[in-house]
Amino acid sequence: MSDELFEVAFSGQISDAADLNDVKAKVAKMFNADEAKLAQLFSGKRVVIKRNIDQQIAAKYQNALKRAGAVCEVKSLSANQAVAPDSNPAPAAAAPTPAALVIPKAPVDYGDVTPPPQTDPLGISGDQIEDLSATIAPVGSELQTEIKEAAAPAIDISDLEIAPVGSDIGSSKKDPNPPPPDTTGLSMAD
Repeated sequence: MSDELFEVAFSGQISDAADLNDVKAKVAKMFNADEAKLAQLFSGKRVVIKRNIDQQIAAKYQNALKRAGAVCEVKSLSANQAVAPDSNPAPAAAAPTPAALVIPKAPVDYGDVTPPPQTDPLGISGDQIEDLSATIAPVGSELQTEIKEAAAPAIDISDLEIAPVGSDIGSSKKDPNPPPPDTTGLSMAD
């Protein structure tokens, strides 16, 4: 089923052979997470990392977290059934809770700089908006269906005169040269 949506969740579980500090460092680098987000991710509570994604993207998240040493859960949203993780999880510090938490984003102060645009702020992609769907016309086709003749503007030229042929109409009178500077107060030193 191609319309099936999934979510990726993490409960702080790591694989048996992984070191907790190494996994935390890799996950922090992967998600650009600060200490507060890491504490929330590794608290033992179930945290939804990504929701409403297709199976291919969910598998990419699962593989990336597996390479980091973390064990995540991929759950189908349409059937409400979880896809089994790839490896046996190690017990977490606290038992995971069934409530899904979404990691809150800390507000960022951008100062006078315009903040970056949100990608997918409402969960709607461009192909779901009917007004955004567009087609490309074939080469050579008419793009404007109705062409209106523009009315010639009414310009009054009654004050203008026509110079005879051969007249120099671009010449202007030259200003007289300025007087020479006054040098009476200057003297030459030996």
